[in-house]
Amino acid sequence: MYYNKFKHLLSVVFILTCLMGNLYASPLKVVAITEDFASIATSIGGDKIEVKSLVKGSRNLHDINPKPSMVMMVRKADLLIRLGMDQDSWIDGLIQVARNNKIFFGKNGYLDCSHEIKKLEIPTTNIDGNMGDVHKSGNPHYWLNPNNGKIIAKEIRDRLIILDPKNEQFYSKNYTSFARKIDIKLNEWQKRMAPYKDFQIVTYHKVWPYFFDVFELHAIGELEPLPGIPPTSRHLMSLETMLKKTNSHKLVLSASFYPRQVGESFSKKIDAKYASVPINVGSLGIKSYIGLFDYLVEEITK
Repeated sequence: MYYNKFKHLLSVVFILTCLMGNLYASPLKVVAITEDFASIATSIGGDKIEVKSLVKGSRNLHDINPKPSMVMMVRKADLLIRLGMDQDSWIDGLIQVARNNKIFFGKNGYLDCSHEIKKLEIPTTNIDGNMGDVHKSGNPHYWLNPNNGKIIAKEIRDRLIILDPKNEQFYSKNYTSFARKIDIKLNEWQKRMAPYKDFQIVTYHKVWPYFFDVFELHAIGELEPLPGIPPTSRHLMSLETMLKKTNSHKLVLSASFYPRQVGESFSKKIDAKYASVPINVGSLGIKSYIGLFDYLVEEITK
């Protein structure tokens, strides 16, 4: 009888230990390239993960200088979420220095979210220096289509399930909720953007193809004569001459990290609306991926 009571006590202790272990289990440490990917990861992982981003706010990812603090984040990560498409190749050095084998290429802790994306503007000819800053894998700004946000979320969900299978139902439920919110909001955003389908739009740099694709907008040129090459007087005069021949409504659209003065001055010359906007979560009070599109649509259409 004493043995049975002792055995029962051990069973209770074991159950309580398991329950307490689940209750206080350390969340997965997730490191994302930008706050956009971090926001999506938080939507899927909730309190089961702890998310940090390597790049804060809206930044030109060509101009990032890795810092020692980034190495420390990567060293502790269970999952690294990157943009891919050669846009964040500087992360490769961080991975090597951090020596965290969980996030090496091919490991479950390494996630390049571009793999399932339908890529735009993939070069069809050989690339050389005379073409400017052309990405051989296509335009990398794919997060600017909210439908791609759902693809990113699905990739993150699937990877979290691999790393933490006991919470599969939790991650799947959160993904379903996130995707539903995107669908509802996209219908609203498209209705507000509809009048801009007939606008003649000039952008500073080719940041916007995925955004234009989902909202059926059309760019007729860029202020840069070639990708990554600063605007020249000759190129701007050529654009101005072309645009003054049309009576259509016009918009000059720029990511906020490009020089405002150039776009603002050009928009006045062609009597166009001008918008300089961040393209990432973390700027100007933008706290979430869905909030980013709320902000963009509001700024462009106001």
